[in-house]
Amino acid sequence: MKNDEFELIEPFDLDDGSLEEVTPKYAFALGVEWSLFRQKLLTGKPFTVLCLPENRSRFVDMAERHNRFVEDRQTGCVGWTEIWVGDST
Repeated sequence: MKNDEFELIEPFDLDDGSLEEVTPKYAFALGVEWSLFRQKLLTGKPFTVLCLPENRSRFVDMAERHNRFVEDRQTGCVGWTEIWVGDST
């Protein structure tokens, strides 16, 4: 593919400065987690995942853009958030 054939398929929601204090390794982990979440989202099936706190609002926003019911829940695991994605709203 040529460079002019690429386009943004999903916003990353990074304009809030949330990655300013994040190490490159942690940013990579957030990106991998984001990609895996998006793959599950595109199946159209309900699912539940644990995510790092920096991705919580990104995942909720992404699910809402795809017209999916979504809830974020606190867990007993420190440093993790549970995201529950249901059917289309």
